[in-house]
Amino acid sequence: MTESSKGTLYALLAVAMFSTLGTGFKVAVNRLDSYSVVVWMGLFATLALFLYLAALGQLHTVVAELRQRPLFFPLAGMIGLGVQQILCLRTYELIPASQAVILHYTYPLMMLVLARLFFHEKSGWPAVMCVLLGFAGVCLLVISGQTLGDVRLSAGVAAALGTALSFALFCVLIKHARFSITAGMLLFNLFGLGFLLCLLPLYPMQWAPGASVLALLAYLGLFPTALAFILWNRALRMIPTGRSSNCALLVPIFSLICIALVLKERISAMQALAMAIVLGSVFLNVFLAQRSSQALPDPRQTVSTPLNGTESR
Repeated sequence: MTESSKGTLYALLAVAMFSTLGTGFKVAVNRLDSYSVVVWMGLFATLALFLYLAALGQLHTVVAELRQRPLFFPLAGMIGLGVQQILCLRTYELIPASQAVILHYTYPLMMLVLARLFFHEKSGWPAVMCVLLGFAGVCLLVISGQTLGDVRLSAGVAAALGTALSFALFCVLIKHARFSITAGMLLFNLFGLGFLLCLLPLYPMQWAPGASVLALLAYLGLFPTALAFILWNRALRMIPTGRSSNCALLVPIFSLICIALVLKERISAMQALAMAIVLGSVFLNVFLAQRSSQALPDPRQTVSTPLNGTESR
């Protein structure tokens, strides 16, 4: 399997885990407030990554990585796993969920812009068009069940766009940095959790949830948060931003399937059509990427620098 294929597989596995977050979050917030859910998820994710590195005897890599990038990890962690979480919660408090989802999923488009702006990464027009097609499918998917409503400039819209921008910036930053993935994710979660805990005076926190809720929170922290972000990080390093952006657009589809299976909500014909559009945009992007790679010169006749190792640079 080529590196590009592995990257696509990692991205799809991460997307599948991200897609369970909505259903799990919906179940959890029926028993616990949103802020408590986010903090507990951060606690479980941070603890799991710490214990994993301790079992491997690699805790020293955390200190080494932080020394090499003393500003990068706090900044990226607070942006991607701190600010983004708070803005996301604030969005759903201020505007309808249909508007929030559409605005949140402008982040794949923002990824293309930020990658070009900060790192001069060029995405071809086919990749951009595929992302736009996929985003159109997401819009259709969301509004198929209810009307879109009046999306005007407001605090809720600003919070939603801030959520998308912060997550897009986080994805672009980690894509273009080279660090030990697991150690890096521990640092991201640690600083993101620290940011959230600094907000304790502003939000109520429930420290004694029931056993069943705690088990659900443990799942949300271990899989959609810790493991999924590790896989997503690997994918971002191995595939172009255009393709990773398209893969991200699969999250609403898989989320809808998960909701239908777990919460027993029916998928309409319009929603099925929207799912087909998004899936088609992803497969088209992958097909065009493979076709483009086949047209490249023989790599044996060019100088290349392959990635070394799995966990580090």
